[in-house]
Amino acid sequence: MFKKAVFLGNDQSDWVNISVSNPIDTLSLEIDDSPEKLVNFIHKHTGRFLAGFITYEYGVKQMGVPVDNYKDIPAVYFCAFDSSEKPNPIAKISMPRWEIFEPTISKKTYETNFKHIKDHIFRCNFYQINYTYHLKSLANVPAENLFYSFRKNNKVGYCAFFETNNWAIHSLSPEQFIKIKNGIITTKPIKGTIVRGDTKQEDKYNLSMLLRSEKEQSELYMIIDLLRNDLGKVCETDSVKVFESKSVKKLEKVFHTYGKIQGTLKSTLSPIEALISMLPGGSISGCPKKRACEIIHELELNPRGVYTGTIGYILPDGTLNFNIAIRTVVQQKDKLTLGVGGGITVDSNCFDEYEETLAKAMSFQP
Repeated sequence: MFKKAVFLGNDQSDWVNISVSNPIDTLSLEIDDSPEKLVNFIHKHTGRFLAGFITYEYGVKQMGVPVDNYKDIPAVYFCAFDSSEKPNPIAKISMPRWEIFEPTISKKTYETNFKHIKDHIFRCNFYQINYTYHLKSLANVPAENLFYSFRKNNKVGYCAFFETNNWAIHSLSPEQFIKIKNGIITTKPIKGTIVRGDTKQEDKYNLSMLLRSEKEQSELYMIIDLLRNDLGKVCETDSVKVFESKSVKKLEKVFHTYGKIQGTLKSTLSPIEALISMLPGGSISGCPKKRACEIIHELELNPRGVYTGTIGYILPDGTLNFNIAIRTVVQQKDKLTLGVGGGITVDSNCFDEYEETLAKAMSFQP
């Protein structure tokens, strides 16, 4: 049974601050269910506030790529609401405790798979791939309290929380996938990461290293080009433009670079159809996308589930806004699962890439 959903942005994002409960209707899909069921659900509730998520595997399945089913939560989950309210996080924080997140694969396994990925790149099977794995922890605490505790160290722009009787999702994402408003579709892919410094001098130096890195820049430009092509499939001819090619996002533990691409949605497509057609996000799959997803299926030991899927909402006026579900924890009773990963290219170094994955998990450690 659904309990609650919360969305929290920050002063740099266009994400709403809303809390919802008591849905008037709920949609839960399995991996083999048709996306038409989701499209019909959204159309049925036009003019209401809708919130939901689509898992990584569901998006990949639409491309005809094999997937392992993540059975612990639905492949697609959406709710429709007649009313909403402002969140009240101050009253919710009670400093819960949880154990350290530990990797579920060994460093040796990471290194072996990294070598496999490099072999694929050298054979020109793809140019870039986002390789991920899970970390595990334990916490016997109320889900909403845990979410607001994570939020204290991750004041990012695209946070989302979902809770049911059986599971909870804590998405502290800094990345917007797509926003569609008044027929204009915007995507802001993140690629390029470096850890924050311990001092102002280190911070400034690390940021300059990120901005000078040819490897990080080529990775970002590659994904911007992929997303530009993805938008081109759902947008009017010649309407897709790159507005930002290398902007900086400052988070608590890392710096990121990102881009911004916009286009005009085709009049024959609804926003939810455009969202489905662009899954999975280019920044968390690879380039070319389909081949990268095939290799991800071969190498990653466990399905990703909602991690690297997409979570978001549709406002009563039709505005659609969805994140890329990175920095996302799934809670099932006392078990916590956190996904981490990063983009690997021909210039990637195994040690640096592994350390980057751990850096992305730092803000979730107790």
